[in-house]
Amino acid sequence: MFTSCSNAFDGAMQSGLDRQNVMRLRVNRIALVQEMRVEHIIGYLVDNGVLTTEDEKKIESGTSPQDKTRILIDLLPTKARAVDWYRHFREALKNPNADKEVKKRYKTLVEFLDNTLIHRPNSQSSRFSDVNTAHRKVSMKLPHYQPLPPIKYQEVSEGSQNNLNLEEEQKTRHDDSELEKGAHDNNPEHEDKVSLYSQKLESMTLVKGYFQQWIQTPDNFRSLIQVPEEHLNRLQMSSSSVDQAQLQAETKALEKMRKLELIAVLARRKLLPSGFELCMCDIVEEILQEANMYHLYFKYFKLLLDSEVNLLQDILTSFYNLMISNSKIPRNQETVKQFTKLSFNFVDFLTEFSYFADAERIMTHLMAFLSESHHLDIWMLKYKGYIKLMHLRNRNYDFVKANTAYRFACELKWQIQLMSFGQDILNEAYILTELSTTLLEMGSINPAFAWSQKAMKVLDPTDYTQIINTLCCTVMTYCSRWQIKRAETLAVEAVQMANQFFGQRHPLYLKALLTFCHFSSEFKQDEASLTVAKFTLETAKKIYACETLQLAFAHRALSKAHLVLQKFDDEKYFFHAKEALRIARTCLTESHPLLYLFLHTSASALQWKALHSSKEVQDTTLRYAETDAHQALILVSAHYGELSLRGAQMYSLLGQIYSKMDRLEEAEDHMMNSLIFMKLCQPENSYFRLLAAATLGTFYKIVQKPKDAVAILKNVLEHIESPGVYMKWVHACFEHLINTLQALNRNKEADEIQIKLSQWIRDNPPMESGITIEILHDKPKPFSAFMQDFNIWEKRSKKVLNIVQEKMDEKQIED
Repeated sequence: MFTSCSNAFDGAMQSGLDRQNVMRLRVNRIALVQEMRVEHIIGYLVDNGVLTTEDEKKIESGTSPQDKTRILIDLLPTKARAVDWYRHFREALKNPNADKEVKKRYKTLVEFLDNTLIHRPNSQSSRFSDVNTAHRKVSMKLPHYQPLPPIKYQEVSEGSQNNLNLEEEQKTRHDDSELEKGAHDNNPEHEDKVSLYSQKLESMTLVKGYFQQWIQTPDNFRSLIQVPEEHLNRLQMSSSSVDQAQLQAETKALEKMRKLELIAVLARRKLLPSGFELCMCDIVEEILQEANMYHLYFKYFKLLLDSEVNLLQDILTSFYNLMISNSKIPRNQETVKQFTKLSFNFVDFLTEFSYFADAERIMTHLMAFLSESHHLDIWMLKYKGYIKLMHLRNRNYDFVKANTAYRFACELKWQIQLMSFGQDILNEAYILTELSTTLLEMGSINPAFAWSQKAMKVLDPTDYTQIINTLCCTVMTYCSRWQIKRAETLAVEAVQMANQFFGQRHPLYLKALLTFCHFSSEFKQDEASLTVAKFTLETAKKIYACETLQLAFAHRALSKAHLVLQKFDDEKYFFHAKEALRIARTCLTESHPLLYLFLHTSASALQWKALHSSKEVQDTTLRYAETDAHQALILVSAHYGELSLRGAQMYSLLGQIYSKMDRLEEAEDHMMNSLIFMKLCQPENSYFRLLAAATLGTFYKIVQKPKDAVAILKNVLEHIESPGVYMKWVHACFEHLINTLQALNRNKEADEIQIKLSQWIRDNPPMESGITIEILHDKPKPFSAFMQDFNIWEKRSKKVLNIVQEKMDEKQIED
C-alpha cells in the first residue's frame, strides 16, 4: 500500500493539469474513502479502459470497503494520460451504479473535486491573503450538505506531490469506523479552507536556517526515495505494540527525509539564497537532535546513494565549509555552544553510520575551533569533545589515537578539578569506560578490568545511555578475566535495562543483545543462546532495514552460535559468516582493522565446512579459509602489531587451518608463534595464553609427539584457575593428557590426573538452565539496587578486613 501510493503520486507528475487532478484526489481523500464504494463505479472504469482485469483483482483484495476505495484512489494516478483517467473517474462519479439517494451524495463529491482550487502563491506575504479571498469565493459556491469530517492535511515544506502521508494512511486504516461515526460533526466550510491552504503549500518549500523563506518548488522535481514496502508492511501487519510504535517513527523519518531531499535539490540547483548552508537548515538540525531515531534514516541515505545521490556527502561538504570559514560562525559564547552541540550530534550520526573518517575529520576541526577560545565555559566542551573523539576512535579501532585523545582529556580534567566547583561537574564514567575499551582491545586485560569496575561505581544512575555502554564494556572485561557468573549477571542486566529504557527497536538494545551473544557463545553454548542469537539478527533487520555494520555483527553472532553448538548439517553457520563478511566489506574499507573480526569468523566457518565436505572440494575450501585468515593477520599486524593478543590469536587460527591441510611444519610454527607472543604480552594465568597452549598441546598429541604434548598440557592444568563453571576445552585438556599418559604407559600419572579431573568437574559444574528471551525482557532492578547486590562480595571482604584491623588495633593497645 505504501509503495503503490507513492508510485501513484510520482507517476502522475507529467503536466500541471495532471498534478492538479492528483492533488484533488489527495486533498479530498478522506471524503472519497468514506462516501464512495468501488462497486458503484468500477464497471464504468473497466468498460472505458481505465482499469484492467488485474487492477480489478487488486482492488477486490481489499479487506474492507474503505480499503478497496483506497486501492482504487492509489491506482488511478498511475494510469497513462492517454486513458484520461480523471475525466472518466469524474464521469463515473456523476453516473454511479446506485439508487437516487446515493447518486445525490456522489454529486456532492463531484462538486467538492471541482471546487478544490490549485494555486501557486508567489510570496509568503500573499499566501495568507490569497487563501482568505479564495475561501470567501468558494464558500459561496458550495452548497450546504450533510458534512464530512475535516481532512487532515500535513503542513510540509517539500514538493508534497511526492510526499506520502503515512500518518494519515495509518489513521484511516485502523480508525475507519471512528471517522465514519464523526462524519456529521464538523463544519464543511472548514474543509474548504483546509483544502485551499494545503494546496498553497504543495508548490512551495519552507526553508529554515539562519533565515526563513518560502522557495518555489521545481516543477520537474521527482523524489528518488522509495518507500521500503516490505519493511513497512511487515510492521503494519504485526499486532505487536513494539512494531506499531516503530511504524509511527518510520512515518516521521520518511517525511523528514523527503523534505531534506527536496531542500538538497534546491541547494544543488542554486535556488536558495546566498549564504545558505545545507547543514544548518531546520530539517538537518531536527534529524540530528533526535539521537534515538538516527537508525531510521540510514536506509534512505543508502537508497539515495544507490541512485548516485550522496545526500550525506552534500551535508558533510556544507559542514566542512561552515567549519573552515570561521566568519560564518559568530564568536559569542552561546553560538559556540550551539554549534558544538550540533557538531557532536553530527559526529554521533556519522559514527553510527560507519562514516568513521568523516566523523573524525569533523571532530578534529571542532577541537581546533574550540582551542581558539580559553573561556572557562569552553573547558567542559573541550573535555567532552576529547572523550567523544576517544569514543569515535575506539569505534574506529584506532586505539593509538584514542590514547592520544585520552591524554588531552586528562590534562583538561586536571585543570577543571583545580577549580572549586570542578569535582561537581565531572562525570568520570565516560572517560573510564572508553579507557577500559582501549586497554582491553590492546590486550591489557587486568587494567581494563580495573577501570571498568571503577566506571561502574561512578555512574550516574539516571544516565541510562552511559549505563548501557558501561555495562556492555564491563561484560567484555569480566569475560576476558573469565569471571563467568558475574559476566552473565552484567550481560542480563544490560539487556533488561536497554529494553526498559530504550525499547526493542533501539541501537542500544541491539548493542546489549550482541554483548550477551558474545558472552553466551563463549561460555553458555546452549540452545537458548542460539535462540537469542536468531532473535538478535531479526531485531537488527527490523531496526535498520538495510545493510549496516550492526547487521553484520548480528550475522556474525548467529554464525558463532551455530559453530560452538557444532550445528553443521544445514550450513547456516557458513551462510551467516559469509553474509557478515560481505556486509562488513560494504561498510568498511579493505584496510580497516575492524574487518579482521569478520575475516576470523569466516575462516573458522570455512575450515569447519571443509571437514564436512567431500574430498574434491575440501582442499579448495581450506585454501579459502587460509586466504581469509592470512588477510586478517595482515590487518592485525598492521594495526595491533604481531606482538599482541590479536596477532597471537590469528597465528593460532592459521596454525589450525594448516594442520587440516596437512602442512604440519607450518602449522606447528604458527601455533608456536602464537604461544610465544602470548607469553610476551599476557600474564602467566591469562586464559587466552592457556588456551593457545592447550591448542598446541592438542596438536602435538594428534601428530604423535606425546612428550611435547604432556609437557604443555600439564603446564596448562597447573596454572588454570577454577572459573566456577564447566568449560569444555578445559575438560578436553584433562582427557588429552590422560590419554597421552596412558599411551606412554605412565598409568600412575594418568590416574592422578583422572582424580584431578573428577575434582575439577565437582568444583566447576555446568551452568544453570539457559537464559531465554523472556528472562532478558524481565523488568530489571533499579541500577543503584543492582550495584548494591552486585558488589556484595566486595562489601563482605571489606567487612572482614575491618574486623581483622580492629583485632590488630586491640592487640596493639594491649601490648
